[in-house]
Amino acid sequence: MESPTSRRVTVSFALLAGILVIAGFMAVQFPPRPAAPAAPATAVLPSPVAADYGPPPAGVPLLWVHDPNHPGWLIGFDWTGKPRGTVKLSQQVGQYDKLNQAPDGSAFGYEPNGKGGFHLFFDQLGNPIGSAGSSVRYQSEMWADDSRHLCSLDGSGGHWSLGFALPGEAPNPVNEIALDPSSLARSGIIAYSVAACSARNDRAVIPYSYPGRPTAYSVVRISDGAILQQRTYAAGQVENVTASVDGSLIAENSGVTTLIRRASDLTLVSGLDATLRVLAFSGDDSSVLVSTAPLGAGLPANQEVLDLQTGRVIWRGEGTSAVSSFAAQPGGNAFAVALTTDGNPPGTILMIYGDGSRPAKLPGLFTPIW
Repeated sequence: MESPTSRRVTVSFALLAGILVIAGFMAVQFPPRPAAPAAPATAVLPSPVAADYGPPPAGVPLLWVHDPNHPGWLIGFDWTGKPRGTVKLSQQVGQYDKLNQAPDGSAFGYEPNGKGGFHLFFDQLGNPIGSAGSSVRYQSEMWADDSRHLCSLDGSGGHWSLGFALPGEAPNPVNEIALDPSSLARSGIIAYSVAACSARNDRAVIPYSYPGRPTAYSVVRISDGAILQQRTYAAGQVENVTASVDGSLIAENSGVTTLIRRASDLTLVSGLDATLRVLAFSGDDSSVLVSTAPLGAGLPANQEVLDLQTGRVIWRGEGTSAVSSFAAQPGGNAFAVALTTDGNPPGTILMIYGDGSRPAKLPGLFTPIW
């Protein structure tokens, strides 16, 4: 996708943390940010009438939330906002534990104390499908875009390695990757994470972000650990990096402008207004969910969904809620956004559609597991 040729904006920026300096200015074409159309009304879906929706249908992507009336139960909603299934987990999830679904909702990973990697895995019916063991500790772990595998980033052994595994199985392959080993020695400053894990594209995106230090990211081939692309910015120049689910697009969020690049060669795709930060790309890479800057954890902010090719505002929020979590429809153009007054769930969940059709709001207040 290319930037529109109308309304050119000239932007200058330093590249590669001062290592490479480009004299003069670089003309970059950014899509215009037109005023948002009148926001379509939100459809409030009817309240669920059943306490148990039964087994979820196979092959239907679902978004799972905790059942507010039955501890240990989960309710699965499809992307129209209709409840389609109930799961009753045998594993109790504590206040500081983390339960996270695969992108299509077909499996779950359980992470005790919210850090260190998933220890137990369950299928869509709530049945155990594997255990990684309580000794597993990863710097970062996330589901792949195929909803079957996981990527894990490990900093033990004096080097960084990237693993690729099925739930509960030992990672295979495990490849050492050429990330800065000195970060391992800085007490409390290990800020690498996995931002994208794509089984389909054999690609992971690994950013490094910590206040007061240079921001960097690497595009890594999962099968052999080779670094395909790498970029570093001086401290304060880029705040953080967001990647699409398939690892094909990268957003560099900063206070100057937000740049979107192709991960394959880091060429510029488009730029967004400096007040916007990319929270997520849609599953088909056609649009982005953004929030206004500056961002503060738990603070109300305005959210928008923008068409990446034209810059058109598809949807704009009311600006009175904080985002607690969000998810992208697998392979589609919709987003699910959980909104609260202070950033802490439970909260209101909206289904926002990239075609501009009427958003849907789930009935009641829920705590999502995405």
